[in-house]
Amino acid sequence: MEESLSRINEVIRQATFQARGSSLKQRKKRDPTRPSARWTASARVGREQGTALAIVLSTIGCAHARSDSGGCTMCSYLLDGVQEMPTSDQIVAQFKFAMKELEMKRAPLSVKIYTSGSFLDNEEIPMEARSEILRLIAEDERIREVILESRPEYVSNSILSSIRELLGDRTIEIGMGLESVSDTVRTICINKNFDLLMFKDALKTAKNYNIGMRAYVLLKPPLLTERDALLDAIATIQEARRLGVTTISLNPVNVQKDTLVEKLWTRGNYRPPWLWSVVEVLREASSISDGWMKIVCDPVAGGKRRGAHNCGKCDTNIVEAIRQFSLSQNPTVLEHLTCDCISQWEHTLNHEDFSLVVHR
Repeated sequence: MEESLSRINEVIRQATFQARGSSLKQRKKRDPTRPSARWTASARVGREQGTALAIVLSTIGCAHARSDSGGCTMCSYLLDGVQEMPTSDQIVAQFKFAMKELEMKRAPLSVKIYTSGSFLDNEEIPMEARSEILRLIAEDERIREVILESRPEYVSNSILSSIRELLGDRTIEIGMGLESVSDTVRTICINKNFDLLMFKDALKTAKNYNIGMRAYVLLKPPLLTERDALLDAIATIQEARRLGVTTISLNPVNVQKDTLVEKLWTRGNYRPPWLWSVVEVLREASSISDGWMKIVCDPVAGGKRRGAHNCGKCDTNIVEAIRQFSLSQNPTVLEHLTCDCISQWEHTLNHEDFSLVVHR
């Protein structure tokens, strides 16, 4: 069995690598002193509603995606990066430029730092740049929450000790793509290149410094049916709660360029999840959390062909309800949502598995 899974994983790895193709050479030339993206949005900061600034620093990107491992099957965020590594000063300049978005904002503020890779990877973000960025955050008393994205292999005692020392008593979370509780799903369907044990070790290390874990849970990786994807997401959230994860970020798959998911989607072999599935997982997640664990979801391309969608008539209202739930943590906003297409979604859940067997 283990040998068979290894062979399947190698096929997926090669397919993911081929889908990426020469896209890395097509990355745009960017000003190394400007971030790839920055935006603000209303957000729940602790128990209050405040403002969150999301910053995507322009770096060489995720080491996993740059390697022969091919990266993750659904992710093309590496394309937001640059071919030549910016200097530490240039990376800090990117951060300062993005922080201008908060000049007129009131507390409480949250700052989320993304890199299309790992903020804790010293190769991607030199230690000097990371320390200076955290020092600048520490100077702003309005900032109550800081979220730093990383893969588990870069979570170490020395790095987290430094982060805690620099940021003082602020709420800190490490955003990490757990994606699925199943090592098989994470390996075969996502090509994540780490196992559950690595996630648990990173979580344990974070807890030693009173640093929370924001676990990204993927809804509908390729090769899973709608029903199996829904059940996998719920099982993952149940395990995350048991492990002591502080926040769940539910991420419905969206079809990104130059990915294996896009190849499957183009051939008619993949459909992004139904918004009804997103709603169902959030309802279950709210019950599992019991008010202890924060649940957030902001469907990228929600209501569009490449994102989680329903029939088109109800999509806007449902996406708005999902966003309101993330702000309020009140599951009642997800009640009384209805549309004629819900019967088609239910039919998919009940019959898709059987239909695939018959037609193949």
